[in-house]
Amino acid sequence: MNNNFDNKLTVILSNNQTANIYVLDIIESHVYNKTFIIYRLEDNLKDVHAAVLSEYHDYYSLETIKNKDELNYINNEINRVCLGVKNGL
Repeated sequence: MNNNFDNKLTVILSNNQTANIYVLDIIESHVYNKTFIIYRLEDNLKDVHAAVLSEYHDYYSLETIKNKDELNYINNEINRVCLGVKNGL
């Protein structure tokens, strides 16, 4: 697996600790009127995660995807992104 990411972000977790994530893709969904982020955690590059990316006045927030239709949509996008990463795209 290629670990040479140049899309590393540091985020603050709900317990006020920080973590580094590597962004694989950011997807604007006009169907759901939301922005989704697909990422990996620095301490576990094997698993892929997704969240709703919400923008506020001076920061961004990663929020849990709760809607089943949105979850199905983002799982399809994760499959697309991971296939591209696997194929070196």
